[in-house]
Amino acid sequence: MPAPTNPNFRGDRIRDGEGARHVTQKILITVVAGGVVYLLTNVVGPSEEDGPWQLVLSVLCGGIVLIVQFLASFVSQLGELRESVDKRFADIGEATKLFTEVEKLRGDGVPRLAEHATKVVSMGPDILHEFAHTEIDRLAAQMEDFTNLSAECAGENHDWLLTLTKCARTSIDAISTTVVDDGFWNTEPAGRYLTAQREAILERRISVRRLFIVKRPEELAALEPICAEQREMGIQVQVVALEELPLYLRRGKMIDCILFDGVLSYEIHADQLSVNTSTTVNARADEVQPLIRRFDQLWEAAAPGISPNGVPDSVRLRPDGP
Repeated sequence: MPAPTNPNFRGDRIRDGEGARHVTQKILITVVAGGVVYLLTNVVGPSEEDGPWQLVLSVLCGGIVLIVQFLASFVSQLGELRESVDKRFADIGEATKLFTEVEKLRGDGVPRLAEHATKVVSMGPDILHEFAHTEIDRLAAQMEDFTNLSAECAGENHDWLLTLTKCARTSIDAISTTVVDDGFWNTEPAGRYLTAQREAILERRISVRRLFIVKRPEELAALEPICAEQREMGIQVQVVALEELPLYLRRGKMIDCILFDGVLSYEIHADQLSVNTSTTVNARADEVQPLIRRFDQLWEAAAPGISPNGVPDSVRLRPDGP
């Protein structure tokens, strides 16, 4: 069985072969130049007495040609060396700038991300390397989007929802419609979401308000178990039917959105088939403030303390009726 070939050794051999070939070419050019000079001197002034000088002149011209070739090669290599040095200094400058920026995030996970990213790409199967590179590219693209104060992803992003809930410091206000939330509150992500909200209420004293919006008043009873559970967790809950809202509040889009600390919105968009197609996180003040005003208007229209069906919040509905 043949021994494995060292790629570095093969590369060195290739470079040595190219260097020898270049030297051979220079020698051949020198010999040809000297020969041409010798022939020309013999043609122009053939003389037995001039024979030694003709030979010396041809050798001298050949030497000059050889020196010129080496000087030209040296200048070319010097230019390449200069470009390489400039590139190295540019890389060092970029690395220094990047290190300075990372230093600002020393307490965050950026240094840890860089450390483990370099490790994972050197171990395990190739598919793991590709997966790691893809995740890094996705995260980089997401951070780039956040520099514009807005980011969007396909489908419903439960990771964003949980992370924002853990990052909130003052308030969480949510508008939930049956179009988007149909079946959500009985899922595992909903359980984690509610647990994170309860921890935010107990540990950080955050105000959490949720406004359920249904199309018709007869749909209110179906939401009562969900409302009861969330009220017991400390969440302020109200339910309102679109048909009971003033006409000016029924106009426009009625989208699901969650407002964090009054400065950032988490919006879920559904298509005509009530399928959640995308999620947007937005911190642009001119786009978030209208959502805050709309939430406050709907919250006031739902009559705080009294549900739209006339039942006080402190009274629970049984499955068979009030």
